[in-house]
Amino acid sequence: MKFKNEFGTVDLILNSDFETRAIDAFSISLLKVERQIRRIFTFLIYQHPNYNKGDGIKLREILANNRKMYFINFINGINQIYYLGIESIYGDNFQNDFEIIKSYTKDRNKIFHGQLTKKGLDRDELINRISIIQKWCKTLEKNFITEMGFGGFERNAYQKSDSKLTLKNIEKFETLEKFKNFLESLNR
Repeated sequence: MKFKNEFGTVDLILNSDFETRAIDAFSISLLKVERQIRRIFTFLIYQHPNYNKGDGIKLREILANNRKMYFINFINGINQIYYLGIESIYGDNFQNDFEIIKSYTKDRNKIFHGQLTKKGLDRDELINRISIIQKWCKTLEKNFITEMGFGGFERNAYQKSDSKLTLKNIEKFETLEKFKNFLESLNR
C-alpha cells in the first residue's frame, strides 16, 4: 500500500522540533484526505470506455478549471458513478468517520484564514486528529484496493483498471463536454 509513503511527510514534520509541527501535520493530513478522494473519483471517471490514453490530460484540465470541486463534491460524484456507494465500500463507522473528517476540515479552513476555532485545539489534540485522519485514509485505501484495485495513493489516477468496473450514470460523463457539465452539477 502507498499510504506509508503518502504520509511520510507528515511523519517527518511530527518528528521535528518545529513549534508548529502539529498544526502543519494536521493541515497536510487533511490535504491527503482530499487528494485521495479526488484521485479515486478521477480513476473512476477514466474507466468510462470512451476515455483512452491522452484523455487524462483533457479530463484533468476540465477538473482544474472547475474551482468549486471540494471533498464533498467528489464523495457525491463517486456515489453517483460507482454502483456501490462510498459508504458501502468504506464499511463500518463510515457516517461517524465522515462527519469527523468534515468537522476537521471546517476547523482547518478557519485556521487557514487566521481565525480561531471554538475548540482551542492544542498539540496533543491535533496529533490525535492526525491518527483519526490516517485511519480514514488507510481504511479507504485498503477497501478501495480490494473493491477496484485503486486506493487513491497510486501515482497515476488516469489508468485503466485491470478488471471491468461497474459504473452507473455513464451517460453523464461519456464525453468531455458532459464531464464538464457533470462536475458543474456536483457543485449545486
